[in-house]
Amino acid sequence: MKKEKILEHQWNYIEWIKTLQELSEEQATSPYAEGKWSPNEIVMHLAEWDRFTLEERLPQMKEGKKLERFPDFEGFNAKAEARAQELTFKETLRYAKQQRQAIIEKLQEIEEVEWDKVFFIGEHQLSIRKYFTDFIDHDNHHKMQISHI
Repeated sequence: MKKEKILEHQWNYIEWIKTLQELSEEQATSPYAEGKWSPNEIVMHLAEWDRFTLEERLPQMKEGKKLERFPDFEGFNAKAEARAQELTFKETLRYAKQQRQAIIEKLQEIEEVEWDKVFFIGEHQLSIRKYFTDFIDHDNHHKMQISHI
């Protein structure tokens, strides 16, 4: 996927976040299905992964670099879920928008030639392009969950 398409997705994500402001606080804090997360928790989950990417991944995505494995998913997601419960939905949306905008700014600064240079997370070989293409799938998975409300 080209850099422009990845950036386009990032901008579309922010537009999607804006549309979620139409949800009532009750809709936003109620699980989308029994035993599932609420939209507030889903958006915070995405925002916290954005924060992690911005702080822990992007600065280290250099050719040949070996990055630590991803954190424990269950623990990481539980912290995001708890944080969502401390904030209103509007606060969560604002935070999510800020995190994604910061990622866009960083991605725009990265020269095209850097996007395909290989680095490792654990044993997995990745590039900036592959990392963000995978995260598009992650975004879309969670956007679909909220779209059923």
